[in-house]
Amino acid sequence: MVRDLATPLTLADLAEAAHYSPWYLVRRFHSRYATTPQAFLWRLRLETAASILQWQPGMPIGRVALMVGFSSAATFSRAFHREFGFTPSEWRKGAPAADAWRDRNLGEHSYKPGAAIVGTPADYHWSFAEVDARITYEQWDTERVVFIREVGEYGCNLDLLWKRFRKTCTMYGIAPTRRYGLIWSDPATTPSGRRRYDAAQLISPNVRIPRGLGEYKLQGGRWAVFRHHGPTDDIGPRWRDLMLTWVAGAKVVLDPSRPRVERYAEDQYLVGHYELCLPLLPE
Repeated sequence: MVRDLATPLTLADLAEAAHYSPWYLVRRFHSRYATTPQAFLWRLRLETAASILQWQPGMPIGRVALMVGFSSAATFSRAFHREFGFTPSEWRKGAPAADAWRDRNLGEHSYKPGAAIVGTPADYHWSFAEVDARITYEQWDTERVVFIREVGEYGCNLDLLWKRFRKTCTMYGIAPTRRYGLIWSDPATTPSGRRRYDAAQLISPNVRIPRGLGEYKLQGGRWAVFRHHGPTDDIGPRWRDLMLTWVAGAKVVLDPSRPRVERYAEDQYLVGHYELCLPLLPE
């Protein structure tokens, strides 16, 4: 869905892509997300649009509309207002209703430090220059990954997901390789109960995917990579500094068809070496 937001997608299209019957896909979606695939896609288009509007303040609203599958800015604006209660322009300008909606979505935990660094020297806002000094640009190839998904809040509770993922991989004899945290939702535009995060790792083309694990092709392209060494309690604040401080100043254009990524060398998630990676559209 995320990769093809600009393309009209029917239930039959979604079922074919998932290799399910339409009936079974609806059943699976309702079990996991408490909604239908069509309703999920509609909300995903609008939440993705809200994210683009926030992080790309100079992008015309008409272009944003086309990127998420609307035929015109007028049609998009009506749908956006009907869904959220304010227009795309009001969202960008920080109207009171829009700011209140964003604050409700962010809640008490988004971008907040974990207990291990609260009140320590690591618990502060980085400047643009501090973040920019650790940014490199990379061109990635498309890679096959195996994953387990969590739907819910982002934060240090994801440690439990990673432990479960590691245990599952060990049980099936999948040796540790480069690992990725795939972040599919923007906490400013998606409520905590519906945020999607995948614990994933690189896997070779000839490996059969065991039952209980998913498969995804992480699309290649251009990425901005922020390198850091710190505890997992530090990841939230560093995402905050990367998104809220660096993105606007760097004037990069994020690619909404790919996830934001946490990258770990082999089994480094609980060790403290990580890279925060942003997918970029071609220059």
